[in-house]
Amino acid sequence: MGRVKRLTPFKDMMEIYYLFITIVTATFLSACGKNDESKKQEQQNPIQPVDKYKIDDQLKSAIEMQLVWADEFNEGTMVNTANWTYEKGHVRNDEIQYYTEARSENCRIEGGMLIITGRKEATPYNGTDDITSASIITNKKQSWQYGRFEIRAKVPAGNGPWPAFWAKGDGQNTGDGWPKCGEIDIMEYAAKDPKVMIQNVIYGTGSTTGQWTQQTKKPTSDKAYSDEFHVYSLDWNTRQLTFAIDNKVTHVVDMAIISPNPFNQKFSILLNLALGASTERTLGGKLDPSCLPVEFRVDYVRIYQSK
Repeated sequence: MGRVKRLTPFKDMMEIYYLFITIVTATFLSACGKNDESKKQEQQNPIQPVDKYKIDDQLKSAIEMQLVWADEFNEGTMVNTANWTYEKGHVRNDEIQYYTEARSENCRIEGGMLIITGRKEATPYNGTDDITSASIITNKKQSWQYGRFEIRAKVPAGNGPWPAFWAKGDGQNTGDGWPKCGEIDIMEYAAKDPKVMIQNVIYGTGSTTGQWTQQTKKPTSDKAYSDEFHVYSLDWNTRQLTFAIDNKVTHVVDMAIISPNPFNQKFSILLNLALGASTERTLGGKLDPSCLPVEFRVDYVRIYQSK
């Protein structure tokens, strides 16, 4: 039987060391070779730069806009009459409410917001009207052509309340009656069942008794909708009108399909709380007086336009 060769611990360590060095060296040389080969391939087939991110129109619009007008409702106890005018009386749609002027019970600033209150009077207002509310407008004071129109608001619940944030063309002041002057409904909420949020444009050649057409979409709203504040916006340019709720697009109207087109002029804005009617004929439906008082709360109104 042959003798077995025994290595000393020192020799064992040295052999392992040399083996390690050999493996590392071979790996390094192989990697260098691959790197050289990769560089050659990159030179022959250079990597193309990634295209710039495509930004959707709404985001691009927001980036390129600047604030040009706002009411944050942070000062005083009543609305700023340099910005707003009160509508007064029974104004439209055979609605049951009477719009009061500069009356804190119906329209006030409190806690950094506008509060429009629809209420049933213990004693008839002006001796004749049991149901009162408020409507404020910027017509003949402020108007804008194109841009982003935005509010943050909390709508009321109940059967009959009909809050709205909308706009009318300045043509209303030069002989163009409705709907010829144009109407943009950025937000109309029908609190009756089934609850619906209306966002549409209205235009036409006739007066209130003539022919008119509209583009309408009704985003559904659940029963808890009135428990929270929401952001309502319109992005309006020469190509389209884009409506959104909480920055999610809900409706887009192509300007090219509108004829006659009144949406190439300045528009003023309106904030109001209608209270339905004595029948179901209005959007708010037949008013249930037991739901009163109700409040339409507006945190802010902001107008942005291109820089």
